[in-house]
Amino acid sequence: MLFGIFGGMILPFIAIIGRKIGATDFQIALLTTAPFIANIFALFWTEDIFGKGRIWYVVWPGAIGRGLLLGMFFVAAPFYYTLLIFIYLIITAIPFPSYAFVMKANYPDSQRGRLMSYVRIGNTGLWIVTSAISGWILQKGTDYYHYIFPVAAIFGVLSALEFGRIKMSCEVEKVRKCDNDRELMVSLSNLAAPFKNKTFRQFLTSYSLFEFGLLLSIPIFPIVLVDEVHIPNLVAGIYGSIVAAFGLAGFFFWGYFTDRHTEKRVFSAISLIGGCIPLIYLLSRNLWVLGAAHAAAGLTYAGMELIGYVVITRMSSNSEVPRYMAVYIALGGLRGGIAPFLGTALKSAFGASTVFSLSLFLIFLGFISAARNKPERV
Repeated sequence: MLFGIFGGMILPFIAIIGRKIGATDFQIALLTTAPFIANIFALFWTEDIFGKGRIWYVVWPGAIGRGLLLGMFFVAAPFYYTLLIFIYLIITAIPFPSYAFVMKANYPDSQRGRLMSYVRIGNTGLWIVTSAISGWILQKGTDYYHYIFPVAAIFGVLSALEFGRIKMSCEVEKVRKCDNDRELMVSLSNLAAPFKNKTFRQFLTSYSLFEFGLLLSIPIFPIVLVDEVHIPNLVAGIYGSIVAAFGLAGFFFWGYFTDRHTEKRVFSAISLIGGCIPLIYLLSRNLWVLGAAHAAAGLTYAGMELIGYVVITRMSSNSEVPRYMAVYIALGGLRGGIAPFLGTALKSAFGASTVFSLSLFLIFLGFISAARNKPERV
């Protein structure tokens, strides 16, 4: 719930505010790609290299990274705005492998999708409210982000600290005696182990095509909204609420869907819905119609989040979860480190519609790749 307040006040507005204060296409791409660049380094965080326990890697990078956004009170130039957001996103990507480990250890496989969905109900409910309120405040003046972002940062820090109260289920996690046992740095041979899993390889191929296509167009969405649609800040806040509301519905849907269906069916459904986002932007610049794209985005992002934590944790034993997740995230980092910059370059050369068309084509290829995979319960 604390993260819902933080996220609703900041995350829907990062690229929109950046563009409105003068961020270039490159800087918008950098804002998009920062968490993915950070994910490349997820390989360093697959094991408890400091012997602090998994919770530590979620709490303190989250608290420090979000705390940096208190500096938004002093930031006005687009360069420093981009730099601060970039550093925040880099630091807060550290927890991902350990977060997956905590979910694996504390939630049973057969119920993980639903339990993770329930956790997000309070999160998303507050996100919807705070996003709309923040958009209303920013409508009075874009410069009000100087106050909204630092206030949100306080809730973000409190959210990370609250996570520290979670206790690891040592009875579930059989490979460790307790949370403070020290693990050794993972070897390259161990990192290569997930690729021996055929289902995982097939999933990575299909998902990579899908995500690369989506990432091509993600930095173009806010550019189009600001430059062509001239979106009011209030509408940006409403869009953030729409994404959160449909994300909430998506968590209910995907939570049950991932517990009952194969990885192939889950991904196929996500890719069909995700393909609607660039398709709608390709066909329309109407604010009402583009609201439907944000509804599809909410459903898609909810599915993408759960497929990463739920489906992948099914593919591996408890001890291997951080390695699978690290490989998954690191490859996502490579995709995210290339696709947004390529998308903005293609937009400059050929226009936004070309990017949306290519995005739709790659998403469709991902769907076809998944459809050709041999059905297999993971």
